[in-house]
Amino acid sequence: MKGTPLLNPLTPAGIRTRREGLGLSRRELAEILDVAEASIRSWETGKTEPFDPIVTHMAIGGLEDDFLNLIDDLTDPADGDKPETGDPLQLRSYLRQDDYETLEPYWSKLLPLSTYRMAVAQAALILQASNIPTYIVGIDD
Repeated sequence: MKGTPLLNPLTPAGIRTRREGLGLSRRELAEILDVAEASIRSWETGKTEPFDPIVTHMAIGGLEDDFLNLIDDLTDPADGDKPETGDPLQLRSYLRQDDYETLEPYWSKLLPLSTYRMAVAQAALILQASNIPTYIVGIDD
């Protein structure tokens, strides 16, 4: 039996699924990883692999960790006392990058706006499943 090969933590389907799960376009992931968009496309189709799969895997994992932390932050009312009945809980979604950066200085340094929006959508599902009336409001000024 041959030696155990090193396992590449990134499969073409895994890269695409993880990218899409974070709400990222190929261009956005390419910018984050400082590679060409064509590289992302090539990885996702299995034509090539990342130069350093472990570093790429860890970079995507870091984004996923931040994404989950944001969801946890947004769903905080589901963890403890539920809000009093009345107005639904509002989750903010930003339409413009500059509003996102101004009103969410912490998260905007960690996650692209598209990923923030994906987290808001996931948080709304979690809150509603916890019987917390929730709606998403667009912030555009």
